[in-house]
Amino acid sequence: MRAALLLLIAGATLAAGTGTAGAQTATTTQAVYRLSKDSDYQQGCFAPCMCPVMISSGVTGTFILTPAGFDGLFTTYAVTEVNWIVSLNGTDTFVTGSGTYKVGGEFALQQELALDLQVGDGAVQHFDSGLTGATAPFPDIDLTISVNKQTCFDTVFRVSASPVPPDQIRPYRLVAGSTFQRGCFGACACAAGPKLPIAGTFALVPLVSTPLWNNYAVINVRWRAFDSSTAGLSSSSIPVRGFGEYVYGGEFALEQRMNLMLSVDKSAPTHFDSGLAPGGGSFPRIDVRVSIVGAGCFDTIIDIHAEPRRMPIRRSTRTNGDS
Repeated sequence: MRAALLLLIAGATLAAGTGTAGAQTATTTQAVYRLSKDSDYQQGCFAPCMCPVMISSGVTGTFILTPAGFDGLFTTYAVTEVNWIVSLNGTDTFVTGSGTYKVGGEFALQQELALDLQVGDGAVQHFDSGLTGATAPFPDIDLTISVNKQTCFDTVFRVSASPVPPDQIRPYRLVAGSTFQRGCFGACACAAGPKLPIAGTFALVPLVSTPLWNNYAVINVRWRAFDSSTAGLSSSSIPVRGFGEYVYGGEFALEQRMNLMLSVDKSAPTHFDSGLAPGGGSFPRIDVRVSIVGAGCFDTIIDIHAEPRRMPIRRSTRTNGDS
């Protein structure tokens, strides 16, 4: 009974204090979670095999937690929009996917995180923590997930995360001058398509930063490109959805990078990147161009011009993930 009561209290606290990226309010049951600096990624050999862990990296990013039901002992949550970055061989690599998280128990608080994740261009793999004791008070989450139960060769994530306070979710909107263009570019012998106006919203969530670089997760990308001759008609619009990261800073000159995973219309998520480019000096305004990574002649280019949206702010004492 006590465990069930704790779950009800935790669920009510989560629903009242968190919500969607745009404005976490008591009217929504979703929560944006952010990984802390204790999260990490490892790939290599674990006991009892006698070989070293070959790859180790910190992990940054966000995911969405949504209540999905209660079975009398456990509250289950859907985990969606996994938006993590790991550094592999010096390259920032996306980790994407979804799954479930459950917490509860009859006598002691237990938890389990099960995710289907894709690291970069690799195959989707199933990661699971198994049912384990809760080491952090919910709504905080702290556990380890792996493919092979950390036996011999394995890939392992430590997931240490907590809900993002509403005042740290910074809503943005695309402004005039933002465009969407598909077609042939460069020396290719085919025409580029028209530049279509694109509108919509997204949000930034501050991540662990360094003295030189300011790091943000980009969440809840909800854009729509319109045919210039019939702008405003949903039947002639192209939806763009996704997430990613934005960084700016530098040692000698300000530079910026917008790195996104976007689904255009009904296509599978595709990697769009600006690369490291001049800019960032006008932050919080963002002006940057992204295009498909590795595209040949045919490409999609999105010119992003964005400014913060004014939203009601509720202050919080939580940090930006440094603790």
